[in-house]
Amino acid sequence: MIEFLTYKPLFLCLIVAGLVVFYRYSLVDRPRRMKLASFACRLIGLLLLILAVCRPYFKAQSDNMHLALLVDVSESMEISEMDEAREQAEEAINSLNPGDSHSLFIFAEGLREIDLDGLDAFIESCEGGVADAAFRSASRWSDAMLTARLSFPSGKSKRMVVFSDGAANGYGLTDAMEQMAEEGIDVRFSRKESLKKAEAALIELAPATKFAFEGEIVRLRVGMRANRDMSAQLRILHKGVVVAEQQVALKAGKSNFANADIEMTSSGASRWEAEIVPDEDHFLVNNRMAATIEVKGRPRVLVLHQKSRDMRPFARAMEKQGIELDVRGARGLPDTLEGILAFDAVVLSDVPATDLRPVQMQYLKRYVSEFGGGLAMLGSENSFGLGGYYRTPVEEVLPLTSRFEKEKQKPSLAMALVIDKSGSMNGVPIALARQAAKSAAELLSGNDQIAVIGFDSQPVVICDMTSAGNKGLIANSIDSLAAGGGTNLYPAMLLGRDMLDRASARIKHMIILSDGQTSGGDYLALTQDMANRGVTVSTVALGGGAARELMNSIAQTGRGRYYETNDPASVPQIFTKETMQASKSAIKEDLFGSIQASDHPVLSGYENAELPLVLGYVMTRPNPTAQVLLVAESGDPLLAVTRYGLGTGLAYTSDLTERWGSEWLAWPGGAKFWAQVLRGILKKETGTGMTVRTNVEADRLHVEVLRQDSAMRPVNQIKWSADAIDQTGNSREMILRQSGLGRYKGTVDLRGLERVSLNIRDEDYGRSRVVRWQRPYPAEYRLGAEIPEDVSTLAAYDPSMIHEGLEPVTIRRSATPLLVILAMVFFMLGIALRRL
Repeated sequence: MIEFLTYKPLFLCLIVAGLVVFYRYSLVDRPRRMKLASFACRLIGLLLLILAVCRPYFKAQSDNMHLALLVDVSESMEISEMDEAREQAEEAINSLNPGDSHSLFIFAEGLREIDLDGLDAFIESCEGGVADAAFRSASRWSDAMLTARLSFPSGKSKRMVVFSDGAANGYGLTDAMEQMAEEGIDVRFSRKESLKKAEAALIELAPATKFAFEGEIVRLRVGMRANRDMSAQLRILHKGVVVAEQQVALKAGKSNFANADIEMTSSGASRWEAEIVPDEDHFLVNNRMAATIEVKGRPRVLVLHQKSRDMRPFARAMEKQGIELDVRGARGLPDTLEGILAFDAVVLSDVPATDLRPVQMQYLKRYVSEFGGGLAMLGSENSFGLGGYYRTPVEEVLPLTSRFEKEKQKPSLAMALVIDKSGSMNGVPIALARQAAKSAAELLSGNDQIAVIGFDSQPVVICDMTSAGNKGLIANSIDSLAAGGGTNLYPAMLLGRDMLDRASARIKHMIILSDGQTSGGDYLALTQDMANRGVTVSTVALGGGAARELMNSIAQTGRGRYYETNDPASVPQIFTKETMQASKSAIKEDLFGSIQASDHPVLSGYENAELPLVLGYVMTRPNPTAQVLLVAESGDPLLAVTRYGLGTGLAYTSDLTERWGSEWLAWPGGAKFWAQVLRGILKKETGTGMTVRTNVEADRLHVEVLRQDSAMRPVNQIKWSADAIDQTGNSREMILRQSGLGRYKGTVDLRGLERVSLNIRDEDYGRSRVVRWQRPYPAEYRLGAEIPEDVSTLAAYDPSMIHEGLEPVTIRRSATPLLVILAMVFFMLGIALRRL
């Protein structure tokens, strides 16, 4: 069946009408039948020529094929494998049918069309070491395939065979494979072996942090790989000078890692290089890697202590180590998040939770998690659970929790909670009182007992004296505590005294909470009677209307502690602090050795040191994410760290004053040790509220900035200033454009650049961030790179089945010559009929 590409020439059929008129008035003297036959032949010939102009064609099936052969000649290819690929390419070409065609290419950094003789010459140059090194420095599969596909002619099946070790690098491989499939190109893969000569390479240089302080120890993690077992010398260089070196043993085919702990000796952008010198090696280009660490100058640390003078010896020691300590009293924490952000770390040394407002503890949590700050807590009677930090935002940040197991030899405790439930406690105060009572109960062990008494004008037993092991029963009873009525504390104290009298515990304690004035009674006589019976009494005065003098007098007479607060939210912290204090089981005081429990950069240089003794510590338990660095001889944690969000939490269960830390203060290496520990938790990040992400694609650095305020809300319409400075000091501007809520994007052209420092500045709010990029050595020289999935899933090439699996293609065969010949035949016949 004939089809036509166009029908426009058919308008020429109008000529036929003119021919009919010409035939009618023709003066040719021939018989009518001969004349008519001659005219018909000419007319048919004309119509055939008109149809020929319409480009007629026949559809047909063709088995002809075009074969594109791509030979990988990159540096990772073994020379013998190139020779084998050349032989297989020649075999494939010789097996083509007469109607087939082929093209031969070599590829690496680029693509070159070549013949077999040219391939022989190129392989010889590779073997002689005079081949184009720049051309052989990569295996850009995607570029090679997309360019080679242009060699396929129409009307033939398309097959592409790639001879390679599979180490594809570059970009867009998945897109290239999809393009091949869309165009019906069948791609086959002939797997070759990679380099067999002895080779070792650096595959990673990762500093533990990109920001540090002068004098801080930063751990560099160095990754190495070799294709056979060998030893090598690993060196760390700074400004071309070797500052550390070590011998490493490399295992063939495995990633080998080593750590180097380096002291940051100068502020500013500090560039560090790792170099490997193996026993055997083939390439030198993959033996070096570099990383840049932004080093800040003198750090500023806020230290809170109830008796700030006790921290002066430690502050003087840190001053000599280049760390400025701002030592303040227990209430010296700034009231705003911005105020806390002025410090590089915060240390709570002897500060109870009751001296911090709940909002301040939330600020500390955000300071660490969102802004990368460091928070440390030192041991004291006002730290951890003893300080009332149980289940607070501060405890969430720390690596050690207030939960602990009481020692068996410690005496059991019977505790009565006497809680005001008068009408003035309705709402938030009574809800927090319930929370406080449950928190206190949770901290007691199964050997302890607890009772809860609510009072208004009359006492009500909320929970009778029962074992603290009945957690569920106690919690359910406490939930029934409701506010309403007047205020009379005296009967409730009598009831609590009687309950404690019947308890068999060795330690008996009462906690009284009230927010108002109470009816009369001889409270001090009753309290003195309880004290004579061995019962201690602590009181909590809530709100400005509480009977403060009475509550304070009761606490003094009862040999307990008096608390005063206007914030109901602080009541749970007061109760947990009191519970821990009363249980007398959270502190150990004796001589304890400091034993290293794990490896960490803050302990670098002290692995084999005999650390000083401690004279006491607070008992704690590590959280699941904590890394315990030092333990006491008893096995209890002394020093631990943890990552929390963007920042770091640190806990030291002993202290750094004369009470428990006198041995540390007297040790000659103590100042340097603790300076190193503090530097390990300092706030490194600059540019608060700026998150910068980068990725490189097709020699362009793509930058995305997420800008948020302190409440994590996106900040829009920012005026940005961004400059990219290359290795020669030349600067080029980068334009950041808003792409979403609080999101801004920009790009930097990396062609011809080896290093770039990108300085991004928020001109509206005075924030800034420096991002550094350094071109890695070509991926072609990276050992151990996995074959991309797009390559590994390709069908294998079989030389004996070069035509197998190809679908015949439908081709168009032109009918124009046939129609022209027929037209000429009819024209000749017409002339003959007219002349004969």
